[in-house]
Amino acid sequence: MNKLWLSLPLLLSLSLPALADNFFKGINYEPVTPAQATSVKPGQVEVIEFYWYGCPVCNALEPYVEIWEKQLPKDVVFKRIPAAMPDSEFYVDAQAAAVAEVLGVGDKIREPLFNAIHEDHQLALRTDKAALRDFFAKFGVKPADFDATWDSAAVQAKLAEYQKLAANYGVERVPTLIVNGKWKTGAGYVMPTTKVMDCVSYLVAQEQTTNK
Repeated sequence: MNKLWLSLPLLLSLSLPALADNFFKGINYEPVTPAQATSVKPGQVEVIEFYWYGCPVCNALEPYVEIWEKQLPKDVVFKRIPAAMPDSEFYVDAQAAAVAEVLGVGDKIREPLFNAIHEDHQLALRTDKAALRDFFAKFGVKPADFDATWDSAAVQAKLAEYQKLAANYGVERVPTLIVNGKWKTGAGYVMPTTKVMDCVSYLVAQEQTTNK
């Protein structure tokens, strides 16, 4: 497994004092080089979170993401993209996330899957297809439908899309958040988890000002 994808830098920063709502390039965030085109309408701001269900920092960040998402302005479009690094434990859960999206249960399983892994210590859910099949069954997904979808063309297309996006944005660890194709923050930057979404909001506000 590529060690660059680990979230340890941000995990260690949990002990840092909270920062003021002033964020600095090169410390709290950095530019995406080169900047990438977004898939939203003109005047909108796109925010993407790259995550892994097995990541403890992604799990710690999740409550803040949920609060932040509920308060989104109408011109902000938020997307979650599972890290789909080939030949790593990231890949299985990324495939599970793609299956959930295709089957229409992505929102239903998100919080329960984080909880099952990190609170109930069902670690097989990070890497084991059979364990994930049983987990999906709790949300009304028939085992046959799960198996038929697992290696389907639709899922493979989503995984390829996830990988391409991560490569374009230079994602090396999770959680990583991308604002409007221009800015990158999250794991590896100097701030506690409690301030990550504040930094995202700071960058969003910059982009909203630019759009005006």
